[in-house]
Amino acid sequence: MSKDSVVAEPGMFRMLHWVFKIGSLKSSLHFYEKILGMHILRHEEFGVGCEATCNGPYARPWSKTMIGWGPEKTNFVFELTYNYGIKSYRKGNDLRYIAVSADPVLENAKKHDYPVEEFEGHKSVVDPDGYRWVLIDGPKTQFVHYVSLNSSSLNSSIAFWNGVLGMNKFEEKDSHVKLGYDAEQTALQFHSSSADTIEHADAFGRVAIATAPGTAPIHKAVLASGDKIQHGPIKLDTPGKATVEVIILVDRDGYEVCYVEMEGFDDLSKPVTGAD
Repeated sequence: MSKDSVVAEPGMFRMLHWVFKIGSLKSSLHFYEKILGMHILRHEEFGVGCEATCNGPYARPWSKTMIGWGPEKTNFVFELTYNYGIKSYRKGNDLRYIAVSADPVLENAKKHDYPVEEFEGHKSVVDPDGYRWVLIDGPKTQFVHYVSLNSSSLNSSIAFWNGVLGMNKFEEKDSHVKLGYDAEQTALQFHSSSADTIEHADAFGRVAIATAPGTAPIHKAVLASGDKIQHGPIKLDTPGKATVEVIILVDRDGYEVCYVEMEGFDDLSKPVTGAD
């Protein structure tokens, strides 16, 4: 860890959400609400593509639906990105699965006759876009335990996420490493892949993280490390809501991470009454 690396103090960072591109908002909402048991937190419409490629490299109208098991300020949630006119996305070998608490998913799946599969010793369900959700037992303050991603080199993943961005190592084995800013928050698990290259294809997602000091410490650390800054720092507008400053980084396997200043994000993401 260099002198310019981020030093994470308690409360400085909060894991926010993972971004999915979806082909049908109606089908996805049925799965997220009826099978996973989540609730819509807010929905926003945009007439043009995002300056920070939030909706991918698409210059077209799109929508963002935030959905989760609780408010964004205290829960890791999901951003469903729907690009009007695009019905499917080619997937790569990047995202392995989302690990979530088994309750109430198994009960909901049985009630709605939704298929449940075995995956690496756990029950799992697959959503309409082909993303896998693995059901984990055991106590956890967050419904979302971790996001599992393939890594072409665990040492390289650790060097970036721990060495540059200041995440803590919560678990390290030959097969994987689990990283995050707080043990009570959702983590990222990087799993050693046999592939030399991680392919993100069209469906690539993005993790978002709130930063209380703003984007400056992140910007400084990544400039010093020589890693890739895709956008920013840049200010993004949402119609009728707060403007927020973000910086979009790309890790050494091509995963995107969005850091957003916390105060503005908390204003932007206030729960909307009647969002369902």
